[in-house]
Amino acid sequence: MLLDRIDTFEIFRPKMDSTKEVLHAIATFPADISPALPYINAELGGWDYDRVNQVLLLKLSDGKWITLHPQKIAIRGIKDFAEAHALLAWIQGQINDIYERRDQITPRYTSQAGLKIMEILKLLPLTNCKACGYATCMAFAAALREGEISLQDCAPLGEEKYREKREKLQTYLESFGWRALDA
Repeated sequence: MLLDRIDTFEIFRPKMDSTKEVLHAIATFPADISPALPYINAELGGWDYDRVNQVLLLKLSDGKWITLHPQKIAIRGIKDFAEAHALLAWIQGQINDIYERRDQITPRYTSQAGLKIMEILKLLPLTNCKACGYATCMAFAAALREGEISLQDCAPLGEEKYREKREKLQTYLESFGWRALDA
């Protein structure tokens, strides 16, 4: 087990605005989890991965963020102590499980944050049809980059005449380890 012990776990209100209803938390531990980060990035769809400084940022579907450092975990946007402890237990379990299965996982050293909205936009049908629920294809591209929606949400992209664009877009997204937040 890579991460078997937490040394400290501090839960606090953001210092810049202590009136906010959300809490942050920081846990420290003696183990160095940096060897697990590329595997965690591959399995959990890390939003941003800094390979040099060994920092992985995970964006959760409910707007929370978890940042993994070699010997620290920061959680941002939690509502209470119970949620903080539950998220810490969850990420600790994920780290250990993924690290134990690392020989079955292809590590990923890129980050979803590198996706460019304009590159996504070029590969969309550019119909501005609004069938996806967005006013423009640009708005759709931004939501797609964030992982808030999937390719299937663009009806024209499913048409045969846009097959080549769809395939290129899928390849582009996958090259950054993109995944929709609910995936």
